[in-house]
Amino acid sequence: MSNEVKMTGEVKPFDEDSEALALQESAKASGPSIRPSITQQESIEVDEAGFPYVPISETFMPALSDGYALIKSVKTRKGKTLLDGMNLLFPEGSVTAILGPSGAGKSTLLSVLTDSLSTNSTAEANVHLPGHSSFVPQDDRLHGFFTVKSYMQHYARLSGMKLSKQELEKKIDGLLAQLGLTEQKGTNVGDIFLKGLSGGQKRRLSVALEALTDPQNLFLDEPTSGLDAESALQVMEFLKTYARGATGRRVILTIHQPSSFIWKIIDNVILLAKGKLMFEGSRTNMEGFFAQHDHPTPKEWNPADHYVTMVNDEFRDHYASVDDWAKWYTQWQAKNHLGGPNSSAFFQPPKRAQNDRTKSMVGAALKGEVKTQRTNSFIAVWPLLYRYFLNLWFNPGILGTRIAMYSMLALMVGGLFWELGDRNDYESIQSRIAVLFYCVAFFIFMSVAVLPFTVMERGIVDKEVLNGYYHPISYQVAQGIATIPAAGVLAGLTSVIVVLMLKLQDGWWYFLNMFLALCTSEALTQLVSHVVPHFVIGMAGVAGLFGFFMLFMGFMVIPSDFPSGLRWTYDIAFHTYSWRSFMVTEFQGREFDASPPFQSGRAVLEFYEIEDTNRTNDMIVLACYALGLHILSFIVLHIRYSFFKGKIVKIQNENRKHEDKRASI
Repeated sequence: MSNEVKMTGEVKPFDEDSEALALQESAKASGPSIRPSITQQESIEVDEAGFPYVPISETFMPALSDGYALIKSVKTRKGKTLLDGMNLLFPEGSVTAILGPSGAGKSTLLSVLTDSLSTNSTAEANVHLPGHSSFVPQDDRLHGFFTVKSYMQHYARLSGMKLSKQELEKKIDGLLAQLGLTEQKGTNVGDIFLKGLSGGQKRRLSVALEALTDPQNLFLDEPTSGLDAESALQVMEFLKTYARGATGRRVILTIHQPSSFIWKIIDNVILLAKGKLMFEGSRTNMEGFFAQHDHPTPKEWNPADHYVTMVNDEFRDHYASVDDWAKWYTQWQAKNHLGGPNSSAFFQPPKRAQNDRTKSMVGAALKGEVKTQRTNSFIAVWPLLYRYFLNLWFNPGILGTRIAMYSMLALMVGGLFWELGDRNDYESIQSRIAVLFYCVAFFIFMSVAVLPFTVMERGIVDKEVLNGYYHPISYQVAQGIATIPAAGVLAGLTSVIVVLMLKLQDGWWYFLNMFLALCTSEALTQLVSHVVPHFVIGMAGVAGLFGFFMLFMGFMVIPSDFPSGLRWTYDIAFHTYSWRSFMVTEFQGREFDASPPFQSGRAVLEFYEIEDTNRTNDMIVLACYALGLHILSFIVLHIRYSFFKGKIVKIQNENRKHEDKRASI
């Protein structure tokens, strides 16, 4: 794309033929296009790339679905300003790049646009971005057990895409071809247990997953970081093709150091420094602004590097400070735009001259609309269940390691207390009590092993909830249901080994008791994972709770010996109901060849003050305990995703407020 810039800063209309040709070649090289077919009208001439030849003039006023953001300020709770006032336009069919030095406010601006501000921040802003939005974070939040193609198919199910199998295959293959992942279709994504994709390939897969469902607003945080030059260029060319592919689309991304080739792909630029707006507008007008202030791009320099360097005054003395550039841009904007942050039109949607738009951007407005695919939260439970079971099967840390741990400990208990049930002496009574305490205490305690994987998955869930694939409650429902088979496997395994080797009584009751106790411990672990910021803190917290419950479940101190202020702890600990039911199952109705006070099983139960225990009631309590913990998880998740984030307050039109006040008088 060529444009002529006078040293005075005046920007002449530019010729877009080279851009259209470049996009045409890109479309051919990239494989099948994701753009829908264009209805060719007699009055519109269409080139080979599919872009209409539409003359840009002041009389041409297409119905463009432009987005905009009017930001008055973004501050922390302590009053520190993160972003100053700015007026930003996101044209339909455009690729907008947010540039700036480190600490400029790029991530904060992206958080405002995606409504994902951190909890310690408050913004006063009006954001208007028509259509559905999807966000691709800088870190790759992916499950490692999927293959590339199966991951795309999973997202199609998760979003409820209503396409035939052939149509879906064609769309997936087209996206993977455009992003250079065709040869990796059958490759696992990879994680700490599985070798898989490289970092750059994961980044491209993250983009493909979000583009699959056709969001109108596609946000990306540093999509080219960690990519080689060719991969970065291909990703950017794909994003430009995507933005032009249907009515109402726009791509908004942050980027650090775009190459000269990538720079020419960008349509719209927002340049920030220290939270202030240095420039906002068409990329082709940017050189005019800097040239007007005696800093044109030196020959053979990358323009993006030059502009960012000019507004970064942290490391060396510059011609102008950040405040100077912000003031000059405000003055320049007043001459070239309407709706600047200091103008009377600030509260109106921003406008821009039509010659800021390329022909392909204008042509995107004439294409058909492609609706974003999303399902309802209830249907999303089933794909989430499928994903969780795959995770159980392929991730040895969640179930495989626990099966090994439970089997080893159960076998050790069986070998140490071999055929304990055949003995009737005093020592066997003490051994039975100790074994049952161990089974309750340590088999339940080992549920903490699943917490790291639940916390590590939270980043993926955060992304999917933000992008609207499902409500967080749907995730909790799926997770709660999926833990039932795992608890059944572990309870059955320990029951078979311990009951048969020790010859304990009533193995079915042992299994039911252990199963419900594990379901409860899993529910508690999930609840804690939703609250803690890191799995290490979560493991410490769960371990502390289990230690608390073990101490007060009635084994070490009988209930009547509890201090009056701690009596309530006996009823709070769910270990209580499991252990005393184990005791009743093993000792009820038995006689022993032992001296007083343990000549019968009832005497043992009376000693621990649990002779009146109703096992059925205790099993109901355990089931209700688990259900109650899941309900608490629902509440925590709802609060976390609905309220536990930064606040964005609508800007009030001061002029209108004054007019309303005068009218009331």
